[in-house]
Amino acid sequence: MPPDVPDPQAPRPSRAFLRDDLADVEPYHVEPHRHRIKLDANESPYDAPPDLKAETAGAFADLRWNRYPDPRARRLRLALADRLGVSVGCVGIGNGSDEIIAGLIHALARPDARVVAPEPTFSMYGILARAAGVEYCGAPLTPDFELDADGLHAALRPDGTNIVFISYPNNPTGACWDRDAIANLLDVPGVLLVLDEAYYEYSGMTFLPDVDTHDNLIVLRTFSKAFGFAALRIGYMVADPDWVGVVDRVRLPYNVNALSQVGALTVLGHDDRVAEHLRWVVDERERVLEALNAVEGIETFRTDANFVLFRAREGADAVFTRLLDAGVLIRNLDRPGLLRDCLRVTIGTPAENTVFLAALLGESSAV
Repeated sequence: MPPDVPDPQAPRPSRAFLRDDLADVEPYHVEPHRHRIKLDANESPYDAPPDLKAETAGAFADLRWNRYPDPRARRLRLALADRLGVSVGCVGIGNGSDEIIAGLIHALARPDARVVAPEPTFSMYGILARAAGVEYCGAPLTPDFELDADGLHAALRPDGTNIVFISYPNNPTGACWDRDAIANLLDVPGVLLVLDEAYYEYSGMTFLPDVDTHDNLIVLRTFSKAFGFAALRIGYMVADPDWVGVVDRVRLPYNVNALSQVGALTVLGHDDRVAEHLRWVVDERERVLEALNAVEGIETFRTDANFVLFRAREGADAVFTRLLDAGVLIRNLDRPGLLRDCLRVTIGTPAENTVFLAALLGESSAV
């Protein structure tokens, strides 16, 4: 057994200290499959070009490594505020969006609080709610993965506070849902609406302008997807400054390291590179969708993101195994319920996508 995996038969001294409600929670785990093409994590297929990396490295080398990073990431916040047309007080920076999500839940973990999200969706909403000891309620989507507005409202706690997380576009299903159905939540008493726009650059659809008129709205964005900076872990929130202050109450000091800060500042100065990569991914998304729709036994679902969710009549496990045998790693989402026999493929480079499609059809190809 690998050294980092606890022996299930060994005594567990932590059980005497662990909260009872966390006893059955499994750590987030990524299966280390062998592969030559990685299309499983919704990452950008394009690494930062060498000159951008050199510029980032140079800026980092000029810093004092013996000093803590700027605890408020003020230069990055100013750059984002200018880019988005908001005041700097409306911007908060996190070590990935996950940290901001966790901070919000922990800060608002009152006895009457409930975290609500449509399901299936990004798993961390429920995981982080449980970690904070907050009640979580998932509201199922319709069979074709559309938002069930009535079901979502029914999941709200009528006598308490509700933190509603909506992934827009949704992960893993891919689509941006009806805007009015989502916006109606802003008028419900006791609701804080958090729009997780991790894939905004691919969809072009946003609730950001509504932040000015609704103090119960928070928009989350990230550098991990379209910007291709997943390794540096930078996420940010845009909201009324009071909400930024709420997260600051529980945020760890110096939470965003200096390399990540200068890297994000550097890539913001290269909009042309980011836009070029975006065009390539969106063009390939349409090509992959068209090709999948032509395959008998494959059902695709509409997407506004950089991935495609599809259902395989022959079974998700069989498709996943065939692709893995060809060196192509995608995400197997098969589970009872709405995601039965479903898989998710991230849009890669043209060459990678060609290999994926060939492997799906059982053909040979090379990259």
